[in-house]
Amino acid sequence: MNAKENILMAYRHEEPLWVPSQTTDQDTCLPTIVMEGPKGYGVTVDAFGVSWTFAEGMEGPMVTRGTKRLEDITAWRAHLKIPDPKSYDWERGAREDTAQWDRENKLSSVIIINGLFEQFHAMTGVEDALCGLLMEEEASEDLLEALTDYRIEEIKLIAQYYKPDKIQFHDDYGSNDRMFMSLETWRNMIKPHLKRIVDTVHSQGMLYEHHSCGYIAPLIEDFIELGIDALNPLQLSNHPYELKQKYGKQICFVGGFDNQGILDRQGAGYRERYEECLYRIGLMAPGGSWVAEPAMIDPGITGPLVDALYEYNAPLWEKAGYCPPEKPKQMTRTAYTAAHEDGTKTNF
Repeated sequence: MNAKENILMAYRHEEPLWVPSQTTDQDTCLPTIVMEGPKGYGVTVDAFGVSWTFAEGMEGPMVTRGTKRLEDITAWRAHLKIPDPKSYDWERGAREDTAQWDRENKLSSVIIINGLFEQFHAMTGVEDALCGLLMEEEASEDLLEALTDYRIEEIKLIAQYYKPDKIQFHDDYGSNDRMFMSLETWRNMIKPHLKRIVDTVHSQGMLYEHHSCGYIAPLIEDFIELGIDALNPLQLSNHPYELKQKYGKQICFVGGFDNQGILDRQGAGYRERYEECLYRIGLMAPGGSWVAEPAMIDPGITGPLVDALYEYNAPLWEKAGYCPPEKPKQMTRTAYTAAHEDGTKTNF
């Protein structure tokens, strides 16, 4: 058995022979030819006309302060042209972005950022997006339908050219301790469109992993109903251990680490990061259907994570007769910064 076969056991809600991690067992990229979201440091405008600001030291890109792509949701068709996914050079993008992939021994994954609600509020602002879902249901439904059509076409092109094992689709629905909207609103306005996305991914022969930061525990049973294969990053406010004990045979959990309190805390050192990784692996791994992968704002987390994985997995590898590869090098903040300066960073 190789690393790809082992991690696939987790995604199939089984117990792998050793603890898998996307850091060691997966090749990942964002398609560089898709002109949406930020492109490197500075201020850039994407294909939707959204202005993004990303500077060194920021934890992530943000819509440029003082800008708003759509002032009136009801008039969105008059002011917004949805990009044509077929206009991108998919053949070149796939060739360049996947050149270093090891498809035989590692799982392959393509990330789609700015899912349905995220793309919606990137254009309107969060407040107007939430108000629109409640007060302008018809216009909001129309816009979400158009965004879903765009994503479905994009997913089919990714399947055709990149041929990954998995799509990781990003869409946040909660703040740290509560959802952005009521469960009823999410089910009425977001869930039907998300179902179309998940069904499309599966129809193309790929796994569907949903990335959703914040508090989303009330949605777990809905995610299972939709057929979502895996969920990350499982911030601690969701009580990930309890969720895994209850639903681990129905959905694969990816993460469940204390990012805010330890891993990404400013000033956190190697030792406490290592101990946190080792603790969570020991807590979450038994029973399988789990992948040891914390969300990483600081790339310095990779070193402690990999060291903890190699220590925990050593006896499991020996038992399975598996010879692990050399430890991957830890990416430094300097290397991470250089890779993002011109927007060319795609493999993680």
